Amino acid sequence: MADPVQSTPLEAASIERRLTTRNLGRPLHLFAELASTNTTAFMLADSGAPHGTVVLAETQTAGKGRLGRQWTSPPHLNIYCSLILKDPKLSRHVSWIPLVTGLALAEATRRACGIGVSLKWPNDLLYGEKKIGGILCESTSQGSRIATCVVGFGLNVNCRETDFPEELRSLATSCHQATSQFHDRNGLIADIFNQLENWYDCVISEQFEHVRKSYEASCVTLGREVEISCLAGQTIRGTATNIGQDGALLVSTMREGKSHTLEIRAGDVRHLR
Repeated sequence: MADPVQSTPLEAASIERRLTTRNLGRPLHLFAELASTNTTAFMLADSGAPHGTVVLAETQTAGKGRLGRQWTSPPHLNIYCSLILKDPKLSRHVSWIPLVTGLALAEATRRACGIGVSLKWPNDLLYGEKKIGGILCESTSQGSRIATCVVGFGLNVNCRETDFPEELRSLATSCHQATSQFHDRNGLIADIFNQLENWYDCVISEQFEHVRKSYEASCVTLGREVEISCLAGQTIRGTATNIGQDGALLVSTMREGKSHTLEIRAGDVRHLR
């Protein structure tokens, strides 16, 4: 566990007084420990928690990553957070939600920590080639309509190399490892939500070209040879070229000697070179 002088505790009041948002973080629930912030967020949403409700925890015992993976959550060091979204104008464009969430996380981290964070489509934040954060979006439906979307994210802020399991040390990093400094998580969380509400407003007002160009400018997947494991079990190899009009990853592949462009909307992406 980090020395509290080095990694200061999360304080709801400290976060709330720095918020400039209309909805995000209003209300904000802070827990010492949860199994999973996403699980708790869905429980609160089912009990009537409004759009913009935030769930934060100092640690998770069963944190969720994408594709059923576990998110390592050492206590009092990082950000483990989930956000409840119930605005139908936003959920109509759900494919953009993980991408603009990534943009907000990257912008706020650059400003607070002074490091160049990049985006790996669709859900990862990287510092260099190592993962520094990740996003997990889950939703419930009523008929054909998305009723609630929960956006969970983890950001490695103040953990040291020894705070990671040994098998992750070559794959993951943190803001502290990048700067040799400990960072104020309260201010960083507030700025994330201030930035995020602006990006969600862009999605609601359908400023997709602005969003797309902004994401492309930060996305290091583009121009890379990639291998994508699709949810149906198919594996695709090709070159990631652009972001599509709905946030899909456009991948150029060769088939029977001809170039084809595929639109990938879900899958596990691996950068080959």
